[in-house]
Amino acid sequence: MSMDRGSAKHGPVRDEVMAHEVRGMVRARRDTRAEEWRSPEPPAEEASALAARPDGAGLLGSTPLGMSPADVEERSELGRWLGRAVFPAERDEVVDHLRHHHAPDRVVDEVRGAPEGVQFTSLGQLWRALRSDAHVESRRY
Repeated sequence: MSMDRGSAKHGPVRDEVMAHEVRGMVRARRDTRAEEWRSPEPPAEEASALAARPDGAGLLGSTPLGMSPADVEERSELGRWLGRAVFPAERDEVVDHLRHHHAPDRVVDEVRGAPEGVQFTSLGQLWRALRSDAHVESRRY
């Protein structure tokens, strides 16, 4: 019987060595190294400044400008059901794709609200069409 290791980057021997290296930390939930010099250094005090976006709009990984955390979750769910393969597509093609993949009715109903006859080239373009009343970031930083 074959066992799925979940990673093809290393062989089984290297996986065992790596697991042995962190076994103490996993069990104790703290650093267990006797030699302090072997422990990783904690993040510097300036670490939060390094995570800031280049345009000064906030931290990397934070909610984009003009979007609430709920908007981010909704866009993420829509992306989870669509993926890249469906684009470019018109509204009806996107709805058919969502139905074929058994997306929730609320997601399908929301996409039905997109303008008809427009070919969407990406999830971002579709999302901006669905949320025309709100400012949505149109480029990545």
